[in-house]
Amino acid sequence: MKKFSLWYLSALIFLTTNVTAQVKNKAQSVVTQTIKGTVTDKNSKLAIAGVSISVTSMQPVKSTGTNENGSFLLPAVPVGRHSLTISYVGYQPMLITDLLLTSGKEVVLNLELDPVGSQLNEVVVNGASGKQPLNQMSLAGGRAFSPEETNRYAGAFFDPARMAQSFAGVVAAGDNNEIIVRGNSPKSLQWRLEGIEIVNPNHFGTEGAAGGAISMINTTVLGTSDFYTGALPAEYNNANSGVFDLKFRKGNTGKREYAFNIGVLGAGVTLEGPFKPGGNASYLVSYRYSSMGLLQKIGLEISDTGVPQYQDLSFNFVIPTKKSGTFSLFGIGGIGNLSSDAERDVSKWEERLDTYDVRSNYHAGSTGLKHTYIANNRLYFNNIISYSNSRSSSKTDSLTNSYQANLTSKTRYENAAFRYAGTLNYRVTDANSIRTGINASYLTYDLFALNYNKESDGLKELLNQTGNAHTFDAYIQDKHEFANKVTLNTGLHANYFNLSRTWSIEPRIGVKWQATPDQQFSFATGIYSRLEPLSYYFARDASATAPAQNTNGNLSPTKSAQAVFGYEKLFSGNLKFKSEVYYQHLYDVPVSADRAVNFSLLNETDNMAIGSSDYRSLVNKGTGKNYGLELSLEKSLSKGYYFMVTSSLFDAKFKALSGEEFNTAFNTRYVGNLLAGKEWTTGKRQKNLFGLNAKLIYAGGRRYSPILTAESIERDEWVIDQARVNTLKADPYVRLDYSMSYRINSKKTSHFILLDIQNVLNKINTTGFFYNSSKRIVEPNKWVGIIPTINYRIEM
Repeated sequence: MKKFSLWYLSALIFLTTNVTAQVKNKAQSVVTQTIKGTVTDKNSKLAIAGVSISVTSMQPVKSTGTNENGSFLLPAVPVGRHSLTISYVGYQPMLITDLLLTSGKEVVLNLELDPVGSQLNEVVVNGASGKQPLNQMSLAGGRAFSPEETNRYAGAFFDPARMAQSFAGVVAAGDNNEIIVRGNSPKSLQWRLEGIEIVNPNHFGTEGAAGGAISMINTTVLGTSDFYTGALPAEYNNANSGVFDLKFRKGNTGKREYAFNIGVLGAGVTLEGPFKPGGNASYLVSYRYSSMGLLQKIGLEISDTGVPQYQDLSFNFVIPTKKSGTFSLFGIGGIGNLSSDAERDVSKWEERLDTYDVRSNYHAGSTGLKHTYIANNRLYFNNIISYSNSRSSSKTDSLTNSYQANLTSKTRYENAAFRYAGTLNYRVTDANSIRTGINASYLTYDLFALNYNKESDGLKELLNQTGNAHTFDAYIQDKHEFANKVTLNTGLHANYFNLSRTWSIEPRIGVKWQATPDQQFSFATGIYSRLEPLSYYFARDASATAPAQNTNGNLSPTKSAQAVFGYEKLFSGNLKFKSEVYYQHLYDVPVSADRAVNFSLLNETDNMAIGSSDYRSLVNKGTGKNYGLELSLEKSLSKGYYFMVTSSLFDAKFKALSGEEFNTAFNTRYVGNLLAGKEWTTGKRQKNLFGLNAKLIYAGGRRYSPILTAESIERDEWVIDQARVNTLKADPYVRLDYSMSYRINSKKTSHFILLDIQNVLNKINTTGFFYNSSKRIVEPNKWVGIIPTINYRIEM
């Protein structure tokens, strides 16, 4: 693998160096690009005519106005960073700072203006206050992020989840992109796309997990989106912690554009443009195939331990109509597999793992049809129908000394969901809006798990269930802006889950007080619920003598009560300070029905616990609590540099049926992040950009339990001391990420070269100790070291 990495990096560096040289040798001239877009009312979604848009970062200032459709066009703007002002009588002015304009792609802005009175200060998009959530109903616990941030942050690998590791209240959960949000299990994170829940959009994710090794999300199709750490408005369902509320951008309706990308993570293409010249309908499609898989297919030796092969596709087709509203067809999905064979040489086998042939596959995808209809200047509604499917399977054979294969384990987890989401938004007055809607999900499952059981000296079924279930959600919320600078959002959410036949009534409240133009206070509280992975509902007792029967069919969703208090202060120069204090009480948590086993689903990242003989039937009688303080100081990109300093102090505990309180595995207690970057204009006409970015993470060590070595060896599996669950703590987690980028703007194309190195100091962090059943010893659980990636993109 090391041999491949050096060869691959050398080849890519040679390629990008030659591209740089070729572009620099071209005649130097002024390179320009077009800025265009639309301006709409944030409440009614109707177009606003006559809005003034000015590029204030160039001399003389270049200005234009919107037409009757709310559209504007600013041609021949020099490439580079620019500032725009947007103003119209009766609306709050807007300032866009450090907008990146490149030669290979037009900038398309879809802007929403707030009526006068809804805010006190001007809105800064891509600036300090521009990190406010896009969802106007959210008053605390959220922020917006842009695709450029995802591309720019060191160690992000073009992945929103890895980017979010820099935010206050978020901790990396492992080598993959799973994240811990406010001490909650990573599996409690929800992914949404275009307003509806989707399947986990990551390659090689385990059953029930919210992350994976490599993201399927391509930032070339991503628009500005929201990320929440809690205290959600009433419209959000099935979430107890964080939510990624993703939005796809609309393809360019004026011209066809292309982007080609090659890097360590994959080679791909993005296509966009109008379906027909002069029309408003557009397409946006992005496809990627793993680079290592391509090299293996042409016969190059990559690795002797298995090569991950994967491909993914994202798309967004938007079709506006004159009278029937706007229709869009969107989707994201991917397929992947990883296989490794034992070496057919007995003399080289040192442990049990060396005898295994392993086959694993992972397929997942979501697609939806969305309809938006604006009835008048007060009423609009959305309807979305979607289908999601995920299928992961694995098979492990153990070889004898004569290389005869014996089945050791086999799993198949297939989950599908048909969903509907309907939303109606009615603006009663300029200061009052009501939003109501319903969500319905029809879930199907085909779950199977078979594993070798030492007690019976044979294979035993842990899971074998097919069937369906459904959930139903309804909500209503009212947002009112008072004359005393206070905004109040009150809402009620109701949920029904048919397997447990349980209702959950969830009131939610949010308050924001704009004390001064540069200071605001916020408070939000509510009740929330989330389904656990369905495999837990149908798992069977793992002991050798237990009958083959399901034990958890009546489990209800896990619930939480949350409260968040926040304070924000804006300073000059795009600098913002933000702090939040929160408390979460979790209840109806599934825990072991055996008082001697201190097992709680708050302590798990996926469904892997069903394979343990310590697993017993579960009951909704557990509790937990998470509370903490988050601080952040962020300077958005301006004058060529940015930085963000965040810190979180928190505590995360759970109680099992015994009533004893234990740390969760995710209770690292503290985390600090320092993120910074600087860019310089280069070239004779200052049309190119060179950037350096770095990120430092310092977090408390993960919690783990003492291992009973003798019992583990006797039972040939991991056995912990149930009286001292998570009483031990690993060393602090320290990681330094670094990236270097160079953007070249030629006349009609833009070239982007990025070298991104995660864990540049190659520090081997540990998460405690585990029992290695292959070696039959207890050893440290280590994270990976340095991960270098290089990426080249051309846009035209």
